[in-house]
This record gives sequence, C-alpha cells and structure tokens, in this order.
Amino acid sequence: MLWLQAHRTPGLTTVVRLVSDLGSFPIAAPLALAILLLRRWKRPRDDIVLIVVALGSAALPNVVKLLVQRARPPFDALGHLSTLSFPSEHAAQAAAIYGGIALLLSKGWPRPARIAAIGVAVVLALLVAVARVYLGVHYPTDVAGGLLLGWAWLWLIQGWAHRPLGQDLATPQPGRPAVE
Repeated sequence: MLWLQAHRTPGLTTVVRLVSDLGSFPIAAPLALAILLLRRWKRPRDDIVLIVVALGSAALPNVVKLLVQRARPPFDALGHLSTLSFPSEHAAQAAAIYGGIALLLSKGWPRPARIAAIGVAVVLALLVAVARVYLGVHYPTDVAGGLLLGWAWLWLIQGWAHRPLGQDLATPQPGRPAVE
C-alpha cells in the first residue's frame, strides 16, 4: 500500500478512479441490465441468474462487513469513506457481475473465445481491486476477500441454476460424490 501511495501521480489517479468506478453497483448493474435488455430475454434462466448475481453481489459484502467490522486503512486515502472495509464491495461486484456477463455472453462460443471472455472479466475485476488499494480505501486482504466473495457467489448461483431440473443437491452425479 505504501509503495502504491509513493508512486501516485495525478494522471494515474484519474485513470485509477475511473477503473475503481467500474466496480461500483451504479455502473456495473446498469451495464448488466442493458445487456439483458439488448438480448431481449433470450434465455430467461441465464438472464435471471445475472440479476440474482448482481443483487447478491451488492448485498453480501454489506452483510459480511457487519459481521467482520473492519475499519478502513489509516493511510493517506484519496477518498473519505465512513463505511467498513472488509470485504471490498467494488471488488465483489466487479468479480460477480463482470464474470456473470462474460459467462452469459460467451455461452455457445467456441472454447478459446469463451476462455478469453472470462479472462477479460477476471482482469477487469483484478484491476478494480488494485484500484481500490491504490486509492487507499482498502487493504489488499479486503479486495482479495471481495474478489473471492464475488466469484464464489457467481459460482454458487451458476451451479444452482444450471443443475438438471428436479435434481436434489444430495443426489450424486456421475463421477461426483453426494453432498452430505
């Protein structure tokens, strides 16, 4: 954190603020909604998954913040925030929403293109996470926790929504043990 603060420049700070904003709910959620509207509800299950992922990525970090109660870093922050620090909402939202968008849009694409789309989503989430640390509003562990929370939420909802209808979670699938 101290190294990032020592290497701040006005131009870089302007760019980093823009990158950080990409992880905010007022930017990421309308983007997801716009994609859903442009797709015209083609695959309702996939569209609902993205809505649930987006809403959960906004709510879950706040629940965890209340449980953990970690204060913001005492360093020279480029923005004053009075909310709690762990996990980073921006990182969680970027991980979940951009990951969800990548999975939604790349469904049916050739494997290399799908991997590239998911890779772009991962890089975007990582950039948002680094931006939050650069701005001094989160510890690195805050953004790591946010990323993990966002990706875990996305994985959970994707897995739940795309299991065969009527299949109980405790029913073993071929090659996989039953959940106990």
